[in-house]
Amino acid sequence: MDGHKLHWHPERLAQWMKGEPIAPLYIDMGITQTCNVACRFCYYAVPQHRTKAIIPGDALVRFFHDAADIGVKAVGILGDGEPTLHPDLYDCMNEGAKTGLDLAIATNGVALKQERLAELLSAVKWIRFTLSSASGENYKAMMDRSPKTFERVVENIRQAVAIKHAMNLDVTIGIQMVLIDLCADQIVPLAELGRELGVDYFVVKQTSERETTRHGLITRDYGQYEKEFLRAEACSGGHYNVIVKRRKMNLSRRGYDQCHGCAFLPQITGAGGVYSCGNFFNDQRFFMGSIVDESFKDIVAGDRYRSVLERVANDVDVHAECGIGCRQNEINEHLAMLKSTPPHVNFI
Repeated sequence: MDGHKLHWHPERLAQWMKGEPIAPLYIDMGITQTCNVACRFCYYAVPQHRTKAIIPGDALVRFFHDAADIGVKAVGILGDGEPTLHPDLYDCMNEGAKTGLDLAIATNGVALKQERLAELLSAVKWIRFTLSSASGENYKAMMDRSPKTFERVVENIRQAVAIKHAMNLDVTIGIQMVLIDLCADQIVPLAELGRELGVDYFVVKQTSERETTRHGLITRDYGQYEKEFLRAEACSGGHYNVIVKRRKMNLSRRGYDQCHGCAFLPQITGAGGVYSCGNFFNDQRFFMGSIVDESFKDIVAGDRYRSVLERVANDVDVHAECGIGCRQNEINEHLAMLKSTPPHVNFI
């Protein structure tokens, strides 16, 4: 979770190294721009990002087919708004899975329909619940919803675990904590809650913010919580893992000067806009097209798509213009290493 998996795709890497156009390997995307909670740490919890936009179901299914056809391997429904508020979520995910894509979803777990949870779990490779509180009282402070809502989320997680085992599904179920100072006292209680619920993992991740939209909640010294991290990790055992993303937390400066990772991992807004990455959502210089209005195949094959990737690689100052917690950072580190050929490479 703290690295990358590019080296398992040597064919696509070889194409890129030769300068050939490539299809993305993986896509992060939203399918809505609305949400039913107000997480303190969310850098989209601002009025200009909270819209009622969704990607229509037919456009989403068309996108899944296009993505699979051009060689995309996986799609994560992770961003912008809350995906379970999409009226066609379950049907679309079923159709997407039929294309052969590996699908995943991140959710706050509030609006999951228990009667369709088995369908969703059958369609995805993993599901991740965002939960930065281990008690109803703290949940109210962190996510601005009632303790009863917290209890509903916990029950939905418990049901997901039960369905996974009853149906012998090959799906990974996790809980994610986005760490800010206000919820640091929940690190160990959440690790204990994850173990009690029977999920596969609990992950503590860094807080991110866009360069253009700052919430001012970035923890400046994650090291101050090392004792809590170690106590949480001690809850690991059997099939259950507690993971602290220390590498991301401790990233102070990028070890590369160009961003090429967007060619392998572009991102899509909950309104359907295709961008090089989430840091530049709504910046028209990095807009590649809309999957609502266009075929994703045509977008990837188009001149604008290629010109945006070139602009990102050649014109963006990654040290000044890119946000904290860059999604493509580890990919970029690997690509920079590949492009910087050392002497005597044949002496392996």
